[in-house]
Amino acid sequence: MKKKVKLIQLFIFIITILLVAPLYAKSPDVSNDKDVQEILEQGWQLLSVMHKDKTSLDKGIALYKSALEKYPQEKELLSWKVAEMTFKKADEERDKKKKEQLYRETLDYSQKAILLNPQSSGGHYWAGLAYVRLAEISGILSGVGHVNKAKREFEKTINLNPDNRFAILSNAVLAAIYLGLPWPMNDNKKAEKYAEEAVKKDPNLTLASVNLGKAYLNLKKYDKARDELNRCLSTKNPTYYWDSELYDWPGARKLLKEIENKK
Repeated sequence: MKKKVKLIQLFIFIITILLVAPLYAKSPDVSNDKDVQEILEQGWQLLSVMHKDKTSLDKGIALYKSALEKYPQEKELLSWKVAEMTFKKADEERDKKKKEQLYRETLDYSQKAILLNPQSSGGHYWAGLAYVRLAEISGILSGVGHVNKAKREFEKTINLNPDNRFAILSNAVLAAIYLGLPWPMNDNKKAEKYAEEAVKKDPNLTLASVNLGKAYLNLKKYDKARDELNRCLSTKNPTYYWDSELYDWPGARKLLKEIENKK
């Protein structure tokens, strides 16, 4: 029971830090088709106001599903965009059965993207997050199975293109997974490795920075932990500003208090 509680707490933490839409002026996703690019921009704007207007998620899902019918040449991209928007809607759903159904739809659309293109970074990434959420909902045995599937999806995302934004995020999420799993599944050395890679690829990704500081702390590398957590707090242009403000910076301050008297 204790392991199950820790597993659930882990996934709540992981997904909470990924909930808020990044503050890009334009969508970070691109298409060679001008009309599809316009749809991506519309979808991104809808996603960016989800914290103010939850109906924007339904509008976004409808937008992408309609585009799937009109632009079959971009079916892979639009499939995982449906998955992305559906995932966000699932996290806002309060009914447990509907919530699970939406996560399974997220997984379904992610897998459709992967079937169309096995090298779909977006497909593998959103499939990984869907497995993480399904692990939270499942019992401990099923949950562990979903965790392993999630890790495989994140590893695939990284291997496809280490510089892709989803690969960098995958490193940060894998670090959080290895930090938060109950013994004996947790692994601070692996968490350190993944977080260091994410920080190397994107020094402004405060999610990776705070995870790296925590890994150093767990490994009793107190000076390194202080340096990284202070660097996290001094980040002037974080990649995902709201995540930094709401979650990562408060987390860094809390960890710094834990090591005030550590040597």
